[in-house]
Amino acid sequence: MFYMFQSKRVFLWGLLVAALACGCAKAKPSDSQAFVEWVSEHIIAFESLDSSLPGADLESLREAIGSARVVGVGESRHDTREQLLLKGLLVRHLIEDLGFRALILEESFPHAESLDRYVTSGEGDLRGLMNRLAGWYLWDTEEMLELVQWVRQFNEGCKPGQKVRIFGMDITAPAVGVQGVIDFLHIAGTDIQLDAAKLGLDLQRGDFWPSTWERYAALSNERRGELGESYDELIEALRLGRARLVASSSEKEYERALLLAEIGRMGNALFSSADRQEGGAIRERGMAQTVLWILDREIVGEKAIIWAHNLHVAKSPFRMPGLAEGTLEPMGVQLSEELGEAYIAVGGTFGKGSYRPDLPPGERVFEVVPEDVMDGALDGVRVPIFLIDLRGVEENSEAARWLQEDRGWRAQDSRAVLVPSAAFDLVYFVGNISRSQPTPLALRRFQSLAEQN
Repeated sequence: MFYMFQSKRVFLWGLLVAALACGCAKAKPSDSQAFVEWVSEHIIAFESLDSSLPGADLESLREAIGSARVVGVGESRHDTREQLLLKGLLVRHLIEDLGFRALILEESFPHAESLDRYVTSGEGDLRGLMNRLAGWYLWDTEEMLELVQWVRQFNEGCKPGQKVRIFGMDITAPAVGVQGVIDFLHIAGTDIQLDAAKLGLDLQRGDFWPSTWERYAALSNERRGELGESYDELIEALRLGRARLVASSSEKEYERALLLAEIGRMGNALFSSADRQEGGAIRERGMAQTVLWILDREIVGEKAIIWAHNLHVAKSPFRMPGLAEGTLEPMGVQLSEELGEAYIAVGGTFGKGSYRPDLPPGERVFEVVPEDVMDGALDGVRVPIFLIDLRGVEENSEAARWLQEDRGWRAQDSRAVLVPSAAFDLVYFVGNISRSQPTPLALRRFQSLAEQN
């Protein structure tokens, strides 16, 4: 979604907006006690953030996941240590005990290929790879480093066809992939008049996409139109030259090049959009299409985990009062429509916590919110770490009615409003949070950005 740190100019526009101010919409009044009591009786409780589930609870998790092929695991904030650790524990169970074989990150598709090479072959220095990701500000933490190292170690004991793959699905940093497409065409002898400048790759230098958006905002409408035409021309060249390009490379390389070109076109459309709500919709569609491409071409028949913000994996529209008009439709809606019951979504919440002032985004204090907000209601269960399957609620009960009403839900530094039972199949909760730990390389980059601004 997005990540905020102290700076006058450096920010990340995440799902649909350039920056999140506090949108505090009051949910419908309702008695939360019946819901809290129901949750208390049906949770899967975790002993700690580094302890595997015992046999009975693991079986409950297995039943909750069922025959799902894709599990979207969300988080209310990208930068909380405890949510990252609990998600990492769930990912381990899904891989080791339930046979999932792909982890799809909220990261640029071409950039994530370096992580895939690392976990499948050991190629590269992981700390350097994490810091060179387009979303390094999200991923370059000690918690994520530990998870990727675990995937690598798991793969060492697997046969080639059973190894866990890592992919990216985002369209926000397409430049390196588009340059690869240009090179692919040139190597095959395709005569095209397109280059990096005509495709606006200079606007995407550094792959820090809020900066890319700022550069696009300064373009004339004529220039934006020219960029759109160039991407259309690039894709047309690939389609018309398909037979020759496949013959000079392979079907797989050609399909990858076509995907990278499509991601480039969608990324260009995202940045060119004057309406940020429209831009967010383009991003959601782009991520959904990329996930479906991965399922159909890279991991045929295998099961995948999506790691992203709650408001990407959710299965129903939501509102962001004060930030956008009307309802917003996340990627998860499109995946649910395409995959049906084969897609399930897991949302994340927390109770309270604080961040140290010496780490980006600076000092934060998170108080417990009221019980009519999802996070506050789950805090009322008084269990520090747990998972709850919302689908098990008795139909027409008070708890079911509570879940079927609009509810506030923490979303980074703001609040979304959604219907919990429509948005998520399962929800996890951690009582206390702290800041995830950026690696030394990430801290240096944060400091460099702060000094520039």
